[in-house]
Amino acid sequence: MLSSRWFSLLPVLAFPFASPANEWPTWRGPNGDGTLSAEADYPIEWSTEKGGLWKADLPAPGNSSAIVAKGKVFVTVAEQGGRVRSLLCFDAETGEQLWKRSVDYGKEDPTHKTNPFSAASPVADLETGTVFAWYGNAGLWAYDFDGEERWHRDLGTDYAHQWGANAASPVLFGETLIVHAGPGMAARLFAVNRVSGETIWRKELSSAESRDIDEFKGSWATPLIRRAGSEAEMLIGLPGKLTAFDPASGEERWQVGGLSDLCYSNVLVGDDLAVYLCGFGGPGIGVRLPEAGATGDLTDSHRLWADPPKGKNQNPQRIGSGQIVGDHLYLLNEPGVIQCLVTATGESVWRERLGRRSWSSMNHVGGRLYVNDSSATTFVIDPDPAGLKLIATNPLEPRLHTNASLAFADGRIFLRTDSALYALGD
Repeated sequence: MLSSRWFSLLPVLAFPFASPANEWPTWRGPNGDGTLSAEADYPIEWSTEKGGLWKADLPAPGNSSAIVAKGKVFVTVAEQGGRVRSLLCFDAETGEQLWKRSVDYGKEDPTHKTNPFSAASPVADLETGTVFAWYGNAGLWAYDFDGEERWHRDLGTDYAHQWGANAASPVLFGETLIVHAGPGMAARLFAVNRVSGETIWRKELSSAESRDIDEFKGSWATPLIRRAGSEAEMLIGLPGKLTAFDPASGEERWQVGGLSDLCYSNVLVGDDLAVYLCGFGGPGIGVRLPEAGATGDLTDSHRLWADPPKGKNQNPQRIGSGQIVGDHLYLLNEPGVIQCLVTATGESVWRERLGRRSWSSMNHVGGRLYVNDSSATTFVIDPDPAGLKLIATNPLEPRLHTNASLAFADGRIFLRTDSALYALGD
């Protein structure tokens, strides 16, 4: 058994990169897309025998990922079958637990055994020093970085799905925090003031609702905010369509059809196009991104390709989000098979068995791809359309399990498993 500190005598390395390279304040990082610049310098090899900085035990499993802000690591957990939801804070350098704040929800919501409660990752607001935890029916909670509560909000108690609701992580935009709430018989978007918690706008997603909690329908996708000319727009995969909203008002701008009823991953955006890949054997679509001001149904004018459902084991189960690098998309599918696609056509260039099953999203950091499988083994890959170029394979301890994704800050890599939080480095 490892001690709570690994290799405590290893030197603490200094890294010269300024924020946001030193912060990972949201799920998928400072840009919301799992990327850091080509200049970002992070380790490519580690293990429990080499390069493990520290390990901190966690009281319960969860699918949420860690975030890092101002030298602190934050992660959510759900204990007692989801009756207690908690936000934990650790020192990023030492792994010491600094505080834990719990919400006594007192109920047990429906979910699946593979998706424990508190699946949404927390979000840190670096400007106001606030960290937000979204617990679905147990509310939205805001704390300062020392763990003092600033406010909490009830955004509805009618979210329910047989596979678990509220896996989408909140997103900061301007003075607001945007929450994708659902799926199930209730599906909504909210924007709340990040300082007061006051609702700025609320959008019912009636077309994304299911008839009952057992229907195979819903979106667990975290919104992605991008610039469209001088404006901002928010992209999200919803049942049946990739949809763009105005993040300032919640009004729908445009949509492109061709999706199935099950949307797990984030939209992926390249220079002038977007790709969305559905889960559960569902289709993928490529979209030419419209000019600012476009509205309405753009399926006929802007959809570049549509890959229809092909049945069991044809279109793979896709849960984690991939990366677009140049003209190609790289994705680790849930069965553990990595795939390279041409973004403009959807054509599959190559696919290779990489590891075990994976729900984790891929990051593009320092010019390399990082992704982990469910055994907490991390693969470092050189993105190359000519074929799989595996740089390193990094296992941790035996018999680990994780559905979380990696976080990168201050030259360290952080990985949450069902039982512990790890800091990794060389």
